[in-house]
Formats: sequence, structure tokens, C-alpha cells
Amino acid sequence: MKKEIYVLKLWSNILLGGWGIDQEVLHHISNTIFNLKKKGIDTVVISSWAVALGRNYFWTDFISWLTETETLQVFASVWQPLLMEEYKKYLSEYNIKISQLLLTRRDFSIMENYNSIKKVIFGLLALGIIPIINENDVITPEELDFSDNDQLAVLVSWMLWANKMIVLSNVHWLYNKHPDDWWVLLKYVNTINENIMSMVSNKQSTYWKWGMLSKVKTAKIAMDLWIDMYIVNWKLPWLVEKIVLWKNPWTIFKAKLKPKIDSIRKWLKAWAVPVWKIQVSTIIWDLLKDKKRISILSIWIVKIINNFSEKDVIEVINEKWECLWLGIAKINSSEFSEAKDSLESKIVIHTDYFIYLSDFDKSF
Repeated sequence: MKKEIYVLKLWSNILLGGWGIDQEVLHHISNTIFNLKKKGIDTVVISSWAVALGRNYFWTDFISWLTETETLQVFASVWQPLLMEEYKKYLSEYNIKISQLLLTRRDFSIMENYNSIKKVIFGLLALGIIPIINENDVITPEELDFSDNDQLAVLVSWMLWANKMIVLSNVHWLYNKHPDDWWVLLKYVNTINENIMSMVSNKQSTYWKWGMLSKVKTAKIAMDLWIDMYIVNWKLPWLVEKIVLWKNPWTIFKAKLKPKIDSIRKWLKAWAVPVWKIQVSTIIWDLLKDKKRISILSIWIVKIINNFSEKDVIEVINEKWECLWLGIAKINSSEFSEAKDSLESKIVIHTDYFIYLSDFDKSF
């Protein structure tokens, strides 16, 4: 029987205490991981705050000869190993070993990297080792705006087909208003619409706007990828029992039932990055709009926008540059041109390497 996997995302503001890490939080999280392990549940941790902790370590804001982003990269570089030492100290009390993975968006956009990371994580879990995953802030500056690892938590949950994605925070409800006002809590959300977004967008305080608003946007992406997301207060007593038994002392963002989808199309839907575009005829586009799963033949393509290689990810567009589909090229653009010149019909994208993108929002 396949073991359950929980992805625990630590909301940044619970980790930072005074001038360093909040020791009470790490003790509680370590105990939670241990109790999940006793129940036969594997845990993957998505952590953060190396940048903020590094800033506290230096007791300074910026380094004069570096840009702001470069200074933040320095802070991340200093505190990342120290953060892992803290995890090691607390989890070793339960005889639990840890590993570190530093990832970027690009790692998910390249199929070979994606598959390699997935195998490594499953290998670690098979050995009873807890993967602790963070953004690689040092080598990828734009990752400093990776929405506090929320998006990373969704991608990892999707990659592992995790049973639950749990955001541990200092709150455990989604409120219909800012908690400073009169509010009503929402325990169960099965769709995220304008009404839900308005509940978290009205107040402009730092805590609210960049706290719960970010979590709701994360929940939208998670639900689009058929992942259930929970917001849980890390201080709740009997936390593990409540999580395992599906008790409901928190807000649950409930996704639809997971469909059957093969690994390649799963990767395409999650975070494949298209390299080029191909434009198809109106007749074919009408078939695609009806969600007909078909292979794209060379004779149906009106135009290619830049050259592509075999295995490149390609957007399929119409004359208005609208895109509803992504696919993996079966041939390169030279072979396509030869087929067009000879009026030969070749498969450019096979139906098994083709995914419908409507109603899926990759923006964040």
C-alpha cells in the first residue's frame, strides 16, 4: 500500500523570533513530523526565511557596493546552512535525518530536471529522510519574488501527488473581513471567485495584504491542480490527530477529485515553459475549443513562430494569438518545413503529449 505524503509549508512569520529562529516553533514542528512518521505518513517540508534571518544575523540592511537583490542573496547564502543546522538539531532528537534541496522555477520547467528531482525526493522518503526544500535564492535573483515559497509548495505537492498540502501559520481561518473588523470565519472553500478575493484584498496592511491574499492565490493554483490546501495554526494542540482524522478546526480549500493523468501530461499542465508557438487553422482551432484530443499534423499548421527542436514545449495558438493548448514537439522545425514543401503529413505534436489549459491560471 502506498504511503500518504503530506507537504508542510511553514509560513515565514512563524519561524522568525527575536533576532533568530523561534525555537518553540521548530520544537513543535519536529514533534509533528515525528508523530506523522509514527502513523506511517511521509512528510516533506517547504521552509523559508533564510533572507530575513541573514539580515538579522548581520544587523544591517544593505551592503553599499551591492545592489539590493545581491545583498539579499548574501543574506540567504549565510543563513541557509544555519537554518538547516537548526532543523537538524531538533529533528535529531527524534532520530530523524534530514536533507536539503534548493530549487528554482527552471527546475520544474525542464522535464529531465523535474523527473530527477521527483526520483530523489521519493528516494529520500524511502530511506526515512525528511526533505527540507527552499528556493535557491543565491543563484536565481528573481526567485526572491517567488511568493514566499507558496508556489514552490504547490509545485512540490503536485509533483509528488501529495495527499495534503498544509500551510502552518499563526492563523487557522480564512475570514470574510480583516480580523480587525467584524468578521465571520470560513471553514470550507470549494471555489475561489471574485467574492472570495474581495475578502482579502480590501485591507492594505502588510500583515493582511501580503499574508492571506498570497495564501488565497496559492490555494487557487493548488485547487486548479486538484490539490487540497489547509491553513492550520501551528500552535493547535493534537495537531497531528486532527490532520490525520480530517477534523476541521481550520479553513480547507477543497479541490475537485484528482483525474487520471499520465506523468508527461501532468508535467505539461503543472509548470512546463513553452519555447515557441505554432498557429493552426480555424477548423482545427474549433476542434480544439471543443476539447477534442487530437494529434497536430503539419498540414494543419498555418505558421510557426521561430524555429523549434524536438521535445521543445510549444504553445498552440490561433490567428488572434490565443492559446488553449500546450504540447511537446515530436519533430523539429526543419522536418516540419520539409513536410510542408513535399505536402507530406507529419505529426508535429502527438495527442499523448498535449494538454488543455483553459481555466488554468499559471499567473501568480
